[in-house]
Formats: sequence, structure tokens, C-alpha cells
Amino acid sequence: MKVIFNQAIAGADFYYTSGQVVELPSAAAAEYLNAGFCEVVEEKKAEKVERAVSKKSTKRTTRKAK
Repeated sequence: MKVIFNQAIAGADFYYTSGQVVELPSAAAAEYLNAGFCEVVEEKKAEKVERAVSKKSTKRTTRKAK
């Protein structure tokens, strides 16, 4: 589960700063959420990006030299 921390917390084998976004196991994330140390980050699906690329055109034919 992806969470963002509201405040800095530290333990024996971890350290999270305020504003840090971290992927945590569900059990650990639930503990921090219940304690009010973090909030869930909602992942937004990427919108389709419009690109400035010319459309494919038909193949040009050249005249054969005689």
C-alpha cells in the first residue's frame, strides 16, 4: 500500500520523513494509518498523452529515370 507520511517517525530499522511517499506492506501501513502518522496515496491512472507527431502518409513514388 502506498502512503505519504504526515510527520517524521523512526524506529530500530526504519526512518520515514514528513512528506515521504513509501510502499509498505498492508499490515504495517494499517498500523501507521490507525496511529495517524500517514495517509493513503491514491494512484491516478495516466491519461493518454497527445503527441505532436505527423500522421502516417502514403508512400511517395518517384519517377524512374530513362
